[in-house]
Amino acid sequence: MHRFTRPVLVATLAVAAALALAACGGGSSSSSDKGVADGSDSRIPAGAPLIDQDKLQFNPSQLTVKVGETVYFKNSETALHTVDIDGKNVSGNMKKNDVFTWVFQQPGSYKITCDYHPQMKATVTVTGS
Repeated sequence: MHRFTRPVLVATLAVAAALALAACGGGSSSSSDKGVADGSDSRIPAGAPLIDQDKLQFNPSQLTVKVGETVYFKNSETALHTVDIDGKNVSGNMKKNDVFTWVFQQPGSYKITCDYHPQMKATVTVTGS
């Protein structure tokens, strides 16, 4: 039987905790979690409204934009996704790294879903210009 000294045990537990946090994403949020592109994808301007499709969810699940503003949707995972607005597929099938844009022309609240994954839901609220 091995006996660990207290410093070795504490260090081992610290490493295990760090690995567990890294596996869960570490609790930090990316810019797409906030609905704003960070400019890391040259197809999406920095600061543009962005909803990311990742881990079988829309991220963020709620976004507010102005009438006429372009919203970017990006599929960041290997699963096939769609962007349905109020029940209508507007994007077609989106493969990994595909980007789709949509301009909301009227104020209102729009339900965003995916044909393949009914648990994926988001709301885009569009305000007057």
